[in-house]
Amino acid sequence: LLSEHVEKGLVTSETPLVIEVEFCTHGYDCVSRGDQTTSKYYTHYIKVCDVLEKHLFPAWNVCFVIKRGRPRQGSFEVELLWVVGSLEYSVTLASKVCNAKFPNAENTA
Repeated sequence: LLSEHVEKGLVTSETPLVIEVEFCTHGYDCVSRGDQTTSKYYTHYIKVCDVLEKHLFPAWNVCFVIKRGRPRQGSFEVELLWVVGSLEYSVTLASKVCNAKFPNAENTA
């Protein structure tokens, strides 16, 4: 759907694209019981963001966000969101919940 919007000129390099990542933590909104930066979920988040950034910057207007709220246990989900007119669109780039394994960072891009 995104490629169709790009072809029609509805999405351009100026259109804000949001990469939203949900990943398992021990608490809410990335507040863990220990050092969050040492968790395998957090380090995988950084790896995926680095790979996507290399593929998308500076050609696209992209920002990365951690999904708010309580993450699902064992989750590592990556979604791309964009708006055309007043409609919000999204596509799942990777899902650990569906595939039962961490997504390959290169394949996510």
